[in-house]
Formats: sequence, C-alpha cells, structure tokens
Amino acid sequence: MKKVLIISYYFPPMGMGGVQRTAKFAKYLSLYDWQPYVLTVTPKLYLASDYCLLHEVEKAGVKIYRTGSGELEENGHKVVKFKNDSNRKLLSNLSQTFLIPDSKIFWKSPALELASKVITENNIDMLFATAPPYTDFLIACELKEKFGLPLVLDYRDSWIDCPNNFYPTPLHKAKHKKLETGALECADKVVTINDRIKELIHLRYPFVSDEKVSVIPQGFDPEDFSVNGNEKPSSNGKNRKMRISYSGSFLNYYTPKHFIDGLKLATEKLPELKSNIEACFIGTFPEEYKEYIKQQGLNEAVNIVGYVEHSVCTKYLAESDVLWMMINKSERSDLHSTGKLYEYFGANKPILACVPEGVARRSLDMHGAVILTGPDDVNAIRDAILNFYEKFKAGKMPVPNDSVTGMYNRKRLAGKLANEFDALVKMEEVKA
Repeated sequence: MKKVLIISYYFPPMGMGGVQRTAKFAKYLSLYDWQPYVLTVTPKLYLASDYCLLHEVEKAGVKIYRTGSGELEENGHKVVKFKNDSNRKLLSNLSQTFLIPDSKIFWKSPALELASKVITENNIDMLFATAPPYTDFLIACELKEKFGLPLVLDYRDSWIDCPNNFYPTPLHKAKHKKLETGALECADKVVTINDRIKELIHLRYPFVSDEKVSVIPQGFDPEDFSVNGNEKPSSNGKNRKMRISYSGSFLNYYTPKHFIDGLKLATEKLPELKSNIEACFIGTFPEEYKEYIKQQGLNEAVNIVGYVEHSVCTKYLAESDVLWMMINKSERSDLHSTGKLYEYFGANKPILACVPEGVARRSLDMHGAVILTGPDDVNAIRDAILNFYEKFKAGKMPVPNDSVTGMYNRKRLAGKLANEFDALVKMEEVKA
C-alpha cells in the first residue's frame, strides 16, 4: 500500500461535526490501497467527545500518532461548556486578535517534530492536511518543503471568507491572505467541500488554475445506517408521536428560535399537535433556548437529548419521521454545505430545510422529499410542520430520491480522494 500522512488537529475522540469528514476518509482509504497515518493531538479540552468513532477508525487499521503524551484516558479530559454562545464568540474573537492564523498555532512545533519522525520511519508517500484549523496547512507546507512530498489541502471551510473568522484590523486580514497565498502556492492539489469555496479561491487567487482544485463534498457513511435502516421510533404504533429531529449544535450562526416559534404557531393552529409531536434536539443545546422553550409552553412537545456519540445520533435520525435543518442568513451563508445535511441524506428521511439561497439549498433541490423555507420565516415553518403532520397521519410521507442521496456515500467519496492521490503519485513518477 501507498502511505498518506493526514494532518488533522481535530480528530476522534474529539466529537462534533468537524471530525467526521477526516475520520471517514481515514476509515475508507485503505480500500483504495492507501494506508492512512494520522497526525493529531492528545486532547484535554473538548467541546464534545466520541470514543465510538475513534474505535471505528482504529478498527479500520488507521495508524494514529498524537503529540503530547499520546495516552488517551476516557475520563481524562474536560468538556468545555458555555452558558451562552456570546461568551464563546468573545473568547474566539480575542484569540483571533492575538493568534494568527488561529489558536492552534502552538501545536505547529510539536506537530512538525512528530511528523518528521513518522515520515522518515514509515516512508510516507503523500501529505494531506485538512482545515480549519489553518495551522494544519502551515504544518503541511513546511513538511512538503522539507521532504519534497506531494501535498493535498482539504478545505472543510473557506479561509479568508469564513464567516466565523474575525479580523480586527485590515492588517490581520492581509496577514491571513499572505499565509493562504503561500499555502495555495505550496499545494499540489486543493480539495473543497463545495463549488462556492472553489469559486472564491479562484476569484481571490487567480494564479490557482481550475484543474488544481477539485470538489469532494461532505457525505454520509452507509455503515452508520446499515443496522438502523429505516426503523421507526421505539414507540412505534398507531398512536405514536411524529418525531422531527435536529442533529447538531447551536453555535455561531445556528439558532433554534425560528423553528420553536414556528412550532408554537403550529400548535396554536392545531392544538392536538402538542401531544402528538416530538421535536428532538440531538447535540449541544444552550441553556437560553431551554428557557425559551419553557416560556413558549412547549416542554411537552420537545425532547432535548443533548450531545451523544455519532452512532447514537444516527440511530435517532433513522428512527425519526422528519429531519430539520437550518442555516441563518449571513454575509457568507452561501458557503455553507453543513455536514448534517448529508447525514440526513444517509438517513433517507423527509427534510424540513430552513436555509437561504446557496450551496445547501441547491443540494436539496433534487432530494424529492423536502420542504424548503427561509431561515426565519416562522409562518412557512409552521405550515411545513402541519404539512408533514397531515402526511404522517395519513401514512403518506414523501420518499427521498435514492439516486441523488447515493452521490454522497463516504465510501465512494474516499475513492475520489484516493484517485487524486494516485494522479499526483503518477505525476511525481513522470517528473522522476
């Protein structure tokens, strides 16, 4: 097998959506004759943890190298909690003011030291770095310069144009642009999760050729749903509630407020709904919205599950009747093709999507079982909930288009990444 070093600060047992893409690539690359070696950290502070996903990756034979102690203790970490999102944003803005490109810059030195050892001892053939954090790209570029290995950069989000990034002065933004320019010049290949990020790279950096950038979208792992299949909730029966579930955390531009308001209006229009619907929130859920739900008198209709490991989350999705997602309107909302959307595709369920124009909305166009509304159109959200409820009672829920959802199978997407690796190796052989 050829060997690839994957540079990824975020990796299991860290949880949440940022680790899924990299972990699943690592899991499936060996099917295409690429042995993955992962360079990451020994985490101590988590927003969430997922040891189940870590065990899944280890079972696939992925070799993991960690800076720091290298020893993981399932109870040896601290889960960081914020009472509200504004506190988290304040800390983020402060760190981005003083640390460039991000707060993970202190990882660069130990990562370079360990990576050099891994490359030398294992005869690595390829470098693959995924960001954010953008420090991963800086590490990869220094390793390429040192060892002359081909390099693929993976954009899970944009860099300069990311709406989560904070630039307190023009000087900060100029520094980021200089760093990104260097990374793009260094890379042999660039991969993005959607066409819009690719387009912005070409617009901002005209020296990057079209063929240098490929799109490999987010996806879902079919094995996550192979056991769950199309199960119904455990309360299956004629009188069971319709479960409408949301998977993910409410950070940055995500808020459940407009959905809660739409649900409130729906129960006012159809009182029986309150005792016949379960709005299920799976993921980190801020205290401020728990109080808001209570104020709206919706406790009976809401189930706040909280954060669970990925295998448990996919079971909830498979046992739901409708899946809800949202993306708030923002300056860069057109960039977001949130990972949960593709997990929803894998669950093969109808979707209520409250999203603005952009990449995510275009991905949903051919889904076949979706109701689209604006992010803050509470009347449209109300109508969508009532529409699904009537179909649910009649046993006539819409069915997604399998030919569309199948395009996002992570096993298949790992094969696309392996093809990019193979093409670069062949180019190197020709040069030699």
